[in-house]
This record gives sequence, C-alpha cells and structure tokens, in this order.
Amino acid sequence: MAPNFIYLEPIEDYYARSSIKLEVIITDRNSIDEVKLFYRFSRGQGYSVIIMEEGDQPVIYEGTISEDEVELGEIQYYFWAKDNYGNQATWPEGGEDLPMVLPIYPSMKEKVEKTVSKEIPI
Repeated sequence: MAPNFIYLEPIEDYYARSSIKLEVIITDRNSIDEVKLFYRFSRGQGYSVIIMEEGDQPVIYEGTISEDEVELGEIQYYFWAKDNYGNQATWPEGGEDLPMVLPIYPSMKEKVEKTVSKEIPI
C-alpha cells in the first residue's frame, strides 16, 4: 500500500521574503523511504523540490522554503512520499495538476510601513 497523508493546515499567514515551513503527517505499514515537497510561486514556473526531514515525531515531516525564494502572490505545492517497497503517493492526490494554493502577503516590513502610514498623517 502507498503512504497515507494527513494534511496539517498551516496556522499562520505567509509573507514575501519570509521563510515558509510546511508540515505533513505520513503513515505507512512500511517505513517511509523518501518525502519531497514540490512548490512554485508562479503558474509559469516549474516546481522546485525540497527533501523533507522527519520532525520531532516520527510521522511528521517538515520542509522549509528559504526566505529569498518566497515571492508575493501565491504558493502552489504538493507532497510526494515513497515507502521502502517503492509504493508512492502524492497529496493532494492530483499532485502537480491539483496543488494546494495559499496566498503570500506583502512582507512584514511592508505591512508595518503601510499600517504606520495610515495611522500617522504626514
């Protein structure tokens, strides 16, 4: 049987020029051999790949996208896993054709500057 995914909904917003940490729970009757996070910030781009590492608990896998890659707009991503018998699966099931899509907001610095300029008339 292929690995089974339990999606962990992000509890924070993502901002341009700030790193993004994504987590997923993966279970399998056999040991997990490899987990990858595929992501992109534009529909015209190909996907970049990060090999995900086992987290504090053996079924949680984590991947972090560095801040210099994160662009304003949206992130599209999906997870891929393979067990030690070669069984593979993606989440969402559609993989690259039906990825998760989340917004990327202006950087925290830009957000603070806009808030301050609205509060203090110049």
